[in-house]
Amino acid sequence: MDKLNSYDSKLVQARGLASQLGMFAEENDIPKDLWDKLEATIYDFYQVSYDR
Repeated sequence: MDKLNSYDSKLVQARGLASQLGMFAEENDIPKDLWDKLEATIYDFYQVSYDR
């Protein structure tokens, strides 16, 4: 059970960071391919999967 809660916590953190940086990327015209790579790196860092 702790593993699931830990995963959920990491997923929430990854989504929060990706959301904040996504707004920054949009406001500053960061190229989509670069943003996609950064977003993938965020999810890899937190060791969670990203389902679109």
